[in-house]
Amino acid sequence: MKESFQYILDTYSYLGSKVDKGTETYRELTHVLPEEIKKILKDREDLIVKGSMGQGNRTDYPWISILNRNVTTSTQKGLYVVFLFKKDMSGFYLTLNQGITNFENKYKKDKYTNAVKVSTYFRSEIDDDSFSKDPISLGSNKKDLGYGYEKTTVIQTYYPSNDFSEEKLEQDLIEIMGIYDSIVDHFDSANYDTVIDRVLADETDHLISADEAIEQIKEVIDPYDDIPFGFNRSLKLVEAYSERDNKFSKITTPRLSKIDYAKKAAKDAETGLLGEELVMKYEKDRLAELGLEDYAEKVKWVSKESDAYGYDILSYTVAKNGKVQKLYIEVKTTTSKVDTEFYVSRNEVSKSIEFSNNYCVYRLYAVKTATPHFYKAFGKIEDNFTLDPVTYMARYKYNVPKSLS
Repeated sequence: MKESFQYILDTYSYLGSKVDKGTETYRELTHVLPEEIKKILKDREDLIVKGSMGQGNRTDYPWISILNRNVTTSTQKGLYVVFLFKKDMSGFYLTLNQGITNFENKYKKDKYTNAVKVSTYFRSEIDDDSFSKDPISLGSNKKDLGYGYEKTTVIQTYYPSNDFSEEKLEQDLIEIMGIYDSIVDHFDSANYDTVIDRVLADETDHLISADEAIEQIKEVIDPYDDIPFGFNRSLKLVEAYSERDNKFSKITTPRLSKIDYAKKAAKDAETGLLGEELVMKYEKDRLAELGLEDYAEKVKWVSKESDAYGYDILSYTVAKNGKVQKLYIEVKTTTSKVDTEFYVSRNEVSKSIEFSNNYCVYRLYAVKTATPHFYKAFGKIEDNFTLDPVTYMARYKYNVPKSLS
């Protein structure tokens, strides 16, 4: 790659004002380098690699981009990795960047402000110190695309002309692609527009009246038994805390975006029921494999009858003395691909204390995938998890002296 990059730096400024596809510089930029990059990245089918020196008129800022098809197929929109050349061809950058045209179309006069906000958010969540978080300088002015490229840059590293190596180019490319892939993984089912809306959302946008939220929920949620199932999933047991990640929380758990409470409640109910059904099947299969078919038939989904039990499933386990004992299972489920915080009720905490070592939390995540992951936490909830009081039940104190006012 080194020779091709240097060739472009040495020759680009001498080209005419129009794009000439017959030049060697054009071939190096749009064919040779993209093919070399594809080979380094193992010809991944989820990636698009392409170079450009403009459409018709030659751009001052030629580039070679690497786009993940699950996020974007165009450099005008989305998050992607891109090599950007400086206007004076004194060097080039490798950056994690975004499409400025999308910000222009969506936010008009606020395009640069919002582009910087989104770039700053992504930058704040990246711990890798191999790349600079300082702005890039392409030698642009406010009226050209280079200025937009500067505002949408997340992280970058710079290669001065005649002062970079093949090894560093390859190493940096592989490393920045690892960062890019990790961010894309957090997108889950969200598209790029949804992601930037979550990042930019005002903190008060989601607030509606309690009465309105309750009415919406009543209208949308079907009875639990009517939520359709048709799952063919297999639970995978993993170590607790092995796949926990709080990075990019605005993407995975948006807290500032406007909330549709009715849809959220329905989705949460469906997710919870899916997790419980998977655990029901898992427990029956587990007991059958232990030769306890009679007990497998006794496994009971108690939360479908009432939430008052303080656990979801009544199953059985073999104690150290060989006797079969009851196992009280509370199922906590999320669609997130990693373990995240979850809510527990006072009743659930109390029951975990009452039943002690016969109580177990099954923590399920990535539940919408083919192999949802889960781990088991036996015993008191407070012994296995840090509990933070985020909601209180308030009752008026009638014996409090009344104010004279």
